[in-house]
Formats: sequence, C-alpha cells, structure tokens
Amino acid sequence: MKKIIRFFLTAFHFLAVCGGSIFLFVQPVSFSAKVILCAVLWGLWAAGMGSFLYFRNQYVKYSGDVCRYAQQIMEGNPCSEVQNQETLTSKMVMELKKTGEILEYKASAAEKEKAETQQLVSDITHQLKTPVTNIKMYGDTLCEEELSGEEVRQFVQIIVQQIGKLEFLIDALSKMSRLESRMMHMHPDHCKVNRTVSQAIDTVASRAKEKGIELQVNVRETLEVCHDSKWTAEALGNILDNAVKYTESGGKIIVSARNLEMYVVISVSDTGIGIDSGHYNQIFQRFYREAKAAKTEGLGIGLYLARQIITLQGGYIKVRSKAGYGTEFEVFLPRRAA
Repeated sequence: MKKIIRFFLTAFHFLAVCGGSIFLFVQPVSFSAKVILCAVLWGLWAAGMGSFLYFRNQYVKYSGDVCRYAQQIMEGNPCSEVQNQETLTSKMVMELKKTGEILEYKASAAEKEKAETQQLVSDITHQLKTPVTNIKMYGDTLCEEELSGEEVRQFVQIIVQQIGKLEFLIDALSKMSRLESRMMHMHPDHCKVNRTVSQAIDTVASRAKEKGIELQVNVRETLEVCHDSKWTAEALGNILDNAVKYTESGGKIIVSARNLEMYVVISVSDTGIGIDSGHYNQIFQRFYREAKAAKTEGLGIGLYLARQIITLQGGYIKVRSKAGYGTEFEVFLPRRAA
C-alpha cells in the first residue's frame, strides 16, 4: 500500500512539473525566458526528488543500524564500534544500551527479591516446625493416654513453653516486617545514653544473674545523643541477649560509651565463646546461627533486627571477636538527627 502511495505521489509531482512547463511555453514571453523558467522548474523538481531520496535512504540506513545494534544489545554484545562516535545512531544505541541495562538490573532485582522471599518462607517454616510439632505431640499424648497429675502438669508446662516460643517468633517476625517495609518510623530525640542502656540492661539482668554473669556499666550520666530511645534499647537488648546466651557462668559483660567527633559509640563486650572472623557479616543475616551455637536456644534474628534499627537512625554496628575469647559489638549513633 505504501509503495502504491509513493508511486502516485511521484507521478503527481512529475505531471505537475510537466504541466507547469507546458503552461510556461504557452505564455507570451521570449523563448529564452521560457527555457530558463522550465530549467529552473525542472531543477527544483530534481533537487526536491534528490533530497527526498537522499533522506529516505539515510532514514532506512539509520533504522537498519538501530535495529541491528538493538539486536546485538539483546544478544549481550557490547556494540563497541559506535561507543566513541558522535552520531545520531551512536546516541540512540547508547540510550538503548542504558535502557537494556536498567531493565536487566530490574529483572535481576526482581529475581533476587523472589529468591529472598522463598528463603524467608523456608526459614519461617523451619522455625515454626519444631514448636508446632512439639505442641501436637504432647497434646495428642494428653488426649490419648491416661497420665498422672504430675505428668499432665509437666506436659502442659512444655506446651506453654512452646507457645511462648511461637509468640516470640511471631513478635520478631512482625518487627522484622515493619522494619523492612519502612512502616516503623524512628522518632529520634536528644536523650541520655545511660537511660537507654539501662532499659536494655533490664531485659537481661535476671538471666545474667541466674547464670552468674557479672554485668558492668560504664556510661557517663551527662552523655547524650539524638536517637530513638525505645528502639535503640531494643537493639542493645538483642546484642546483650546474645552476650548472655554465649557467655559461660562466671563470665563478664561490660557496657560502655564514648564520645567521638561525629558519633557516640556504645560498646557491648563479653567473655563468651567468640565468633570466627569469617562469619562477621553472616551473623547479621536473619535466621543465621553458627554451628557451634546450634545447641543454644535462639532464632538467629536478634542481631539482624539490631542492625536494621541502628541503620534506620543513620548509624551502623561493628563487631570484633576472637573465637574462645569473647566478642565486642560497637553501636555507632550519629551526633545529629538522621
């Protein structure tokens, strides 16, 4: 259809020029003037047709190059021959390449998010399996067998403990979800660091006393920093909880704080089992637990939540440890509102 239209347009232009020439020859002017006017008319027509054909060929070439380079980009070829050229084709190809890289990044991010979601579902299923299985097993035993009053009491106590684990897991997952979705907002304010530390200490003091672990706090009463006291205490509480779990009876946990030029640093050090240097990054992953910590009760989510809470306030956490000699966590809080 397009070819037919182009043919008719060309024929129309040609006939128009022919008609114009005939019209000029019948005018009452000299022959030489008629020849000159016809030559000008045919020259304009030739120039117009030449320009049309030239730009048409350039457009066809440009379209072909763009399609060819687009195909190369889709196949993963770099198109290096046009990268340093200052042509319209080169600019278009580079824009196509940028678009392809953006789409590739988004596809990779979507795939990563899908894999993380699948891993999260797997982790949650694994964490739920043990307490649910125990509740079912002891519940079935209570229903199907005749037990003494003492046995019933023991089984009910075990079921209550397993329900407590489920409650703790659900609460931890809820906090994790709110932190990751940014539904949880920090409300930083200038607060005394020792008050925040005291709130965190209160969550582990009784268990530390039961294990015979000494808790030592060295924080100046005048030290202040802009932070969300409630959630920072939660993060420190999670770090202290790990310290109590992995420190043997008779050990020591020291909480201190110091003022730097840009940060206030809260340090939690213990004399526990320590962490292998190769696992420093992994311990902040959700549900991660070292093999040597498998016998100690826990979910492997406390340090993950701690880092999320501190990061949302513009801070960060550093860890130093030596296996068998203890661990030190340093929480860096910026000295200005995040």
